[in-house]
Amino acid sequence: MHQLFTRERIGIDKQCSDKDQLLYGLHILAKEMGQVFSSSVKTSCTKLEILCHIHRRTEMNQLELQTLLHVDAAAVTRHLRDLKEHQLIFSRKYENDKRNTLVALTPLGESELIELTRRKEIFLDKMTRDFSDKEVMEMTSFIERISSNLK
Repeated sequence: MHQLFTRERIGIDKQCSDKDQLLYGLHILAKEMGQVFSSSVKTSCTKLEILCHIHRRTEMNQLELQTLLHVDAAAVTRHLRDLKEHQLIFSRKYENDKRNTLVALTPLGESELIELTRRKEIFLDKMTRDFSDKEVMEMTSFIERISSNLK
């Protein structure tokens, strides 16, 4: 069971600025959300994202995934190896460039993606249960602005 976010729990006191509180709060929230997501959906957000990207494109290479996910090549390789071991994806060499490997979902991967998507929707409904549609849109806008400011 995850603990509720409180200023006291994460060591924020009255001397911390509002911006400090925002930074620490988002940092803790991201960790908590990742943990609760993984335990609720039974996979990491990154693995689900990989399955979704492959499904949308039917087939793709590691470099495309690396670019879409904003992670390093080693991380993509680890995730793909794990998905392949669980028979959720298969790979083949690109005909025009044998150094390039393409990955696609297996039938098991397709059915697993359907189940994981169902679990993700339950997680999202729980996470946003007391938010209006307008509040969800506003929160998304705030996150986009923060992301844009970090670039």
